[in-house]
Amino acid sequence: MTRIRGSNQSYEQHRHHSWHGSISSFNDWRRRNLAVVITLAIGIMIAVLLVSLLPQPWSDVASNASNDSSRAMPTTSEHPEFTGPHKYEALTAWNNLHTELGRSILEDGVVTTGELVKVRKAYNECLSVYGLQAKTITDGNGEAIGESVVPIRGSMSSQQQSAVIDQCRTESDYRWLEPLANAQSAEQSTKESR
Repeated sequence: MTRIRGSNQSYEQHRHHSWHGSISSFNDWRRRNLAVVITLAIGIMIAVLLVSLLPQPWSDVASNASNDSSRAMPTTSEHPEFTGPHKYEALTAWNNLHTELGRSILEDGVVTTGELVKVRKAYNECLSVYGLQAKTITDGNGEAIGESVVPIRGSMSSQQQSAVIDQCRTESDYRWLEPLANAQSAEQSTKESR
């Protein structure tokens, strides 16, 4: 039994080199794939950042209209000392106001017709951004009995219109000051008729 030493060593060396080559190939493959994944991740992050900086004309009016509509001005425990039959309504309105105009109007606890005209103007300015305008509906005596919001340009669904109207009523403080002014005006009319 003669053994050939050289052939046995050659086979062992071949197996060792083959195994070493497979590991080396696998490590190269992993490095290349890791580099590709890192490059893609960086590319995606840059794309997201750039897209977030662009204007967003694709956002629709309804979702745009609901932004920040619930944000009220910060309140403190200090508020005017409201009196009279509508003091609780005035306090509720004060705690929900969004504008300095609304605060300056309600500070004395009374919302006059002239002050309500200013708030209504702010309300209509907000509506006009969306192509809408509020019109007062009056009775035969010229007394306001309601309002109608009409489109002046563009078109939107009734749901979108409703969202815009709610947003503008809130952001202009018309939502809180108009009913208070109407209640105070009705009370004044009742006192004068007696």
